[in-house]
Amino acid sequence: MTTSTATSATQPLPVAPGLPLVGSLIPMLRDSELFLATQAARLGPCYRVRVLGQSMVVIAGPVAAQVMSQNAGEVDAWRVWEGIIREFGGRQVLTMLEGPEHLAYRAAARSGFAKGRVLEGLPQVTALTREALDRVGPDELLQVVPFAQRLVADCIGTLTLGRTPGPHLTDFMTYWHTQLAVHLVGSARPAALRRAEYLRAKASARAFAQEVLDQETGEHPSSYVTDLRRLRDTRPDLMNDEELLFMMLIPYVAGLDTVVNVLSLTLYELYRRPEVLARVQAEARPIVEQGLPPERLRDLKVLHAAVLEVMRLYPIANILPRYATQDFTVQGYRVRQGERLLMALATSQRDPVLFSDPNRFDLDRFLPPRNEHRQKGAFQPYGAGAHTCLGAGMAEALLAAILAVTVTHGQFELFPKGFRMRPFHSANLSPDARLRLRRVQ
Repeated sequence: MTTSTATSATQPLPVAPGLPLVGSLIPMLRDSELFLATQAARLGPCYRVRVLGQSMVVIAGPVAAQVMSQNAGEVDAWRVWEGIIREFGGRQVLTMLEGPEHLAYRAAARSGFAKGRVLEGLPQVTALTREALDRVGPDELLQVVPFAQRLVADCIGTLTLGRTPGPHLTDFMTYWHTQLAVHLVGSARPAALRRAEYLRAKASARAFAQEVLDQETGEHPSSYVTDLRRLRDTRPDLMNDEELLFMMLIPYVAGLDTVVNVLSLTLYELYRRPEVLARVQAEARPIVEQGLPPERLRDLKVLHAAVLEVMRLYPIANILPRYATQDFTVQGYRVRQGERLLMALATSQRDPVLFSDPNRFDLDRFLPPRNEHRQKGAFQPYGAGAHTCLGAGMAEALLAAILAVTVTHGQFELFPKGFRMRPFHSANLSPDARLRLRRVQ
């Protein structure tokens, strides 16, 4: 990637096909990941897509990972997230910053999302998972998405702050999903932020965040809160009181559209594939029977491969919106300052050059000797560069623990047995709500 403020001659970006007025809206709504991957295969890793009069530059696959890894300020997410934090009352948040400011903010928030929190708290995660499963009696149905939402929120809240969200979870989801729909996905109009249901949920979320902040002033405060308070006190240019309050919500909502989706989708894929489920159970059962020792979590290799295959087939937040902060050139194409970018990392995950028979569920592609995901730029499920997901390690450990307990604690089956989930795309925010398991015993 090269940057320039001059107007040197470069070739024009190819344009994805579309209809008059609406552009590529219909295929983007139908399956944005497939459409962008198809166009990347046809047009190359850099092209333009038009939707309802708006023009966006798509940078796809390994080229997108390279641009994000080498980013020296040419692209950022300031305009993407600005509406969310401004509506809350703050100025900026971690995802908006670049360079030294981003690193300082990231360092202060890191402790809350460390993998070590899961390893230290495995008994709590195990207990919460078993309690949630035991609420489902024989022949009763487990509603997978609500189960995953409650369990993940309880686990993350317990591990990070020693507190579950309790009855406030519904308000968290209403607040956060409305924000994402308006400011990030664009599936809702700004008027949604003025509705009574949203305003009530926002007030409830703010009040609970203040309770958490007030509670963490005792003798043994959470290191997450302590580190963020220190950042506010020493770097008020990076964090003020409103932004500190906003960060109290992040542990509870961080996993709602990432870990929850992967957990739900993994359960779906396992329970519709008995032969795969049997492999995962055979590996997990002796480790769970030992009490799920932290040092044995890494031995859940088949389970981990299944999770990675789900993340490959169902990319979560893997088309990242950005804006060009200055002119730059990539792959011989000029990108202009102010243009909206779609960093389509996920297009590589369906590339037959990188992944054999890419539309087939095949967890062995993530195991030796194949290790297809280790090819450069092939698999970036947590983003790339300085903005790689802060909680990636925590998410993987938490998923491993919850899934290991779930598949070995009682016997479940997909209900109905022939159920097929509606197509899932990350813009939908959650998998098919009809997804259910029936407890056999």
